[in-house]
Amino acid sequence: MRALKNWVLSCASALTVVASGAAQAQDTIDMHAGVYTGSFVSLPIYVGIDAGIFAEHGLNVSTVDFRSAPEATAAMMSGAIDIMGNSVGNLMLLNRQGMDMVVVIEGYPTPAWAIVVNEGVALPHRAEGYPAMMQDLRGLNIGVPAIGSDGHNFMRRFFTDAGMNPETDATFVAAGLGPNALAAFSAHQLDAIIAIEPVTTALTGIGGTVMLDLAQDPSVPQFESWTSSVWHTTRAHADENAEMMHRFQAAMEESLNFISDPANRERTAEIWGTYNRSLTTDVLASVLDRLGPLVSPYLNCEGIANFGQFQVDNGLISDAEKLDCHQLVWSGATQYLRDTATYLR
Repeated sequence: MRALKNWVLSCASALTVVASGAAQAQDTIDMHAGVYTGSFVSLPIYVGIDAGIFAEHGLNVSTVDFRSAPEATAAMMSGAIDIMGNSVGNLMLLNRQGMDMVVVIEGYPTPAWAIVVNEGVALPHRAEGYPAMMQDLRGLNIGVPAIGSDGHNFMRRFFTDAGMNPETDATFVAAGLGPNALAAFSAHQLDAIIAIEPVTTALTGIGGTVMLDLAQDPSVPQFESWTSSVWHTTRAHADENAEMMHRFQAAMEESLNFISDPANRERTAEIWGTYNRSLTTDVLASVLDRLGPLVSPYLNCEGIANFGQFQVDNGLISDAEKLDCHQLVWSGATQYLRDTATYLR
C-alpha cells in the first residue's frame, strides 16, 4: 500500500513539474520595440499591439518613438530597446563599425522614399525625368531624417547623378520622419523633403507636390528591386533571447498578413489612426490600398544585393564590406530567405 501511495505522490509531483514547465513556457515576455511615430514601416508593430497579436504569442510589446534610425540605434546599443526597424543599408554601415546587427524578419521589401517640394518651388526640369529633374533642387533647403541617414545618402546620390555637388549645391537639414518634418515643411523652413508614408501624403495635404516617388518610378538605377525596412537587433541579443525573437517573428508574420489582407483595410486604418492623428482614417486607408499589398515577412535578397551595391557606389562601404541577405540574416530566421522576389509597384 505504501509503495502505491509513493507512486501516486511521485506521479502527482511529476505532473506538477510538467504543468509548471508548461506555464513557464507560456509566461509573457516583455519586449521594447523602436518605432518612427505613426509611420507606415512601424504599422506592423501597432497592429500587433492593438489587434492582440503580440499578446496571443506571449509578448507584451511596448513602443519607444524615434525621429530617425541613428537615434534608435543608439537606444538599442544602450539596451533600451530589443528590436527596431531599419534599412539594410544602415545595417551594413553599422556592421562595418563592428556592431554585428542581424535581420530577424523583413517588413517592407520595396522602395519607401519620395521627394516632396513645397509651394512656390518651380519644377521646370520635371518633365525631363530623372536625373535632370534634380536640377530643380539646386540651392534649396532640403529636409532629411538625419545627417548620415539613408534619406540623406539617397539625396546625395541623386544630386551626384544630376551632375551637382551635394556638399555645395544644397543645404540638408535634419528634420526627422514624423511631426517635426511636417511642422518644418508647413513653416516653409524646408523647400523640399525626402519622406516616407504617411508623411508623404500629409505633406501633399498642406500644399506639397510629389516630385519623385521611388515606389512608383522605376527610372532611378538600382531601385527597381529594393527593400526598405527590416526588423533587427544585435546577434548577441538575438541569440540570448531566442524565444523572444521567435515569438516576435510569428507575431509579425501574422501582423503583416493582417495588413496585406484587403478585408482588414478599415480595421488597419483605424489602428493606424490612433498612432497618427495628422491624417483621417479615410486617407490612411487610401495609403493602405497602395502599400498594404507590398508588406511581407520574406527577405527580398535581390533588393538587399542592390542596396549593398548602392552603398558601394556611393563610397559608403567597400566592396568587401558589402553583405548579402545570407550574411545579414540571423541564424534563427533563415526560413524567411527568398533568393529572388518581384514586388509590384
